[in-house]
Amino acid sequence: MNFAIPTPGIRRRSITGLWLRHAVAFVRYWKFVITWVLIEPVVALVAVGFGIGKLVTEVEGAESYAEFVTPGLIMGSAMFHALFETSWNAYNRIDNDVYETALTTPITVLEVTLGDILWAITRALMTTIGVAIVAVIFGWIDGWLAIGILIPAVMMGALFGAMGFLFSAVAPHTTFLTLVFTLVATPLYFFSGAFFPISILPEWVQPIAWAMPLTPGVHIARGFALGNLDITHLWAAIYVVALTALMWPAAVYLLRRRLIK
Repeated sequence: MNFAIPTPGIRRRSITGLWLRHAVAFVRYWKFVITWVLIEPVVALVAVGFGIGKLVTEVEGAESYAEFVTPGLIMGSAMFHALFETSWNAYNRIDNDVYETALTTPITVLEVTLGDILWAITRALMTTIGVAIVAVIFGWIDGWLAIGILIPAVMMGALFGAMGFLFSAVAPHTTFLTLVFTLVATPLYFFSGAFFPISILPEWVQPIAWAMPLTPGVHIARGFALGNLDITHLWAAIYVVALTALMWPAAVYLLRRRLIK
């Protein structure tokens, strides 16, 4: 099995054209999609911040629980959007021959994955910016350094955008994709350090939690939000880049195998 990707000849016009196609579709249904992009994560943020935040008086590394949990909720939302875009939505495009039709034009499978991952990053940034603005209004994010949260948002968009294709490219039906969110995304969301410090987990669980792909994104975002960046955040960023570099070639290979018969 060869995952090598030929990079010469990648056309930006093909990638941006596919991205524009997704953007036009989003604008057409934005009134419905905005409920998931902004309203749902904001409701979760406010409920956790004001609800659990009133019960938890101390938390490691932050002045309040709301400040601690905000970066985790934002990165979790970015993960769900990117993963949904290239798993569920990508499967629908496969099922409706959208990609096969696109391949009759001057576009390659490699460019298809890049265009969709770029859109996944865009979706991750949409929810990150929207929820972050609300958090700033409540005073749960403070300081210009917090703008750096956009960096891990892009990284999570790329990582989970690539991961989503690993599932959509092999899914036999949409029911299979529900397992992606039940068995993959949900455990990542709750054990990534988003809601509580990983240090309180049993010692044998902590290495597993740190290895989860969402954990470094939460760690980096919290570093920017709380203004306490150190060398561990650099290592987390390197880990995310490495995971993305592994998943993307596999995604291209699996999608090519499914589309080109």
